Amino acid sequence: MSSTMNEWKLRTYKHNHSMLSGAAELSKRASDLEKPHDKTQEVIIDDRTVIFELVKNVTKLPTTDREERIQMQFDVKNVDTSKLTCWQQHRLRRWLMQFEIGSLTLIYLAAFVAVNAIFAGLWYIEKEKCCEDPSMTFSQTFDFAIQTSSTIGYGGYWPKGYFANFLVVMLCVLSMLLSTVYGGLLFFKFSTPEANIQFSNVIAMNNVMGSPCLEIRVGNADGPANSLISAEASLVVLSGHEYLCPDTQEKRNMSSKETLGLAVSSQHTLDGVWTLRHFIDEKSPLYGFRFDEFPANTIHQFQLRVKAVQKLTKGEIFAQTAYQVEDIMVGHRFEDQVVWEKESRKGYFDFAKMSTTVPSVVWYPKPTNIYRHHSDTGLQKHSA
Repeated sequence: MSSTMNEWKLRTYKHNHSMLSGAAELSKRASDLEKPHDKTQEVIIDDRTVIFELVKNVTKLPTTDREERIQMQFDVKNVDTSKLTCWQQHRLRRWLMQFEIGSLTLIYLAAFVAVNAIFAGLWYIEKEKCCEDPSMTFSQTFDFAIQTSSTIGYGGYWPKGYFANFLVVMLCVLSMLLSTVYGGLLFFKFSTPEANIQFSNVIAMNNVMGSPCLEIRVGNADGPANSLISAEASLVVLSGHEYLCPDTQEKRNMSSKETLGLAVSSQHTLDGVWTLRHFIDEKSPLYGFRFDEFPANTIHQFQLRVKAVQKLTKGEIFAQTAYQVEDIMVGHRFEDQVVWEKESRKGYFDFAKMSTTVPSVVWYPKPTNIYRHHSDTGLQKHSA
């Protein structure tokens, strides 16, 4: 953009100056960055002229829920049947691992009762029942099954006959298998680190020290009670394009991913809120484009991934989310989320303001009325 804008970018994100030296230089003179005299800037980008204008409150909040819009479900088919048994076992294991501790306990209790009821029924339909006592009721055979599977063995009943003893062995094996699986899943749930990672519902786009910037908030809603360390973040933009194959003259669709560099992609601790920033400058693949025009309107998703280490268990935690173009609030900035109490000398992160924005100026390209991409001639202009 202009030399003034490039000169006064936030010094933290530049290698030639530190944040402190940048702040010192800014304090020496009145900066025109937030209230510049020039409302437009003309820049040559890839042999095309882009006119930036200083605007605010360009886009509004999306009317549809973001979580519903980004859901894309895919399944598999035509799986090799020779490995079907192993594949089904893996799916069963993953299905069980998705339940919470309370649900797992209910599933275990239901399976435990069902297995014992089945074996009690097998003993009950026998003429001599389980203990060569034809007068035994179903409740008594069920009581015997419970005592056997739980290894209580009060001594009131004992199996007699080959069939009854065989069923005892089978019941013991199944009950031990159930208890082992439940115990393993319970250990997995307790040992797997968890954290309440929350993301802002929108992406704010505003000027940060004079440069257009995308901002996304990531927060640890557990706070210091579940401290996270060695946090890392990465942002990827996923887009789709239609092109004409030069060999077959067929139209094909191609999806591509590009990494959007973050100003700060890691930090030592994450006990509150972390604002991720991507500067839309000469190094950004988004530089010089409007999100409602080609090629930025081919963007499917902005995919954000966060990784951190739980300080208590030293285990890694992963969280991810996705945004679409309509989630970008152009000409908005996030409202201050930190609340400071002077008397108690304690600060708070107000998660009610996680996604709250206010209008703010940003350098944004003027409309060019370019909405499509033609496979033969390149860009085509259409009236708005």
